[in-house]
Amino acid sequence: MEVITKFPLTKLELAELAEGQHFVRFPASLDEYWELLAEAEYRVDYYDHEIIATMRYETDLHSHFAAEMGGILRQIFADKKRFRLYNSNRPVHIENCSGSETGVFNPDGMVVALPSAKYEYRPGMDAETAPVFVLEVLSPSTRHYDWGTKLPCYQQIPTLRQIVFMESDRPHLVVFERESPNRWTETVLTDADDSFHVEGQPVSLRAIYGDVYL
Repeated sequence: MEVITKFPLTKLELAELAEGQHFVRFPASLDEYWELLAEAEYRVDYYDHEIIATMRYETDLHSHFAAEMGGILRQIFADKKRFRLYNSNRPVHIENCSGSETGVFNPDGMVVALPSAKYEYRPGMDAETAPVFVLEVLSPSTRHYDWGTKLPCYQQIPTLRQIVFMESDRPHLVVFERESPNRWTETVLTDADDSFHVEGQPVSLRAIYGDVYL
């Protein structure tokens, strides 16, 4: 099956279409999304019958904090026979995403319990469907998208236990924890010694932000 030629394939072609905007959206089917994903140079999401391409330059602090949190998660989920950690290049496929037919997103970090459950588009091309932990590092250009589109969809994943949204320009972190299938608690952390627990282990803001802000 060939990629639909109406979609740009290179970052340069996408930048020419973006004209300074942070997002470029194309009406598309889920099949068209997966075909583009196999060929495009850039990362794309899918939501509400649209391909969503982000014109995002990852700042040094965004990359740094994603790596910092990834290192902490690797220590907590150290049992590689039970868990697998992924970075932003691994998509998660969500059915019935916040009223939409399907959502496919690329979180900044994700933990999956093994054996994992996958959505397979074709051999060698699939996405996770059952993460237990999701991380998003926020930036001014993507904050509204992360909060308004991604968060409600993540909360529809039955296996998901925790969602962490962390700011990259200040020590500020929001933790969502599932209490029941349809109930989440929200905790905001802003002080250096504030902490939350992942798998019973404490994680403080100082451990994440200490070398930059604290």
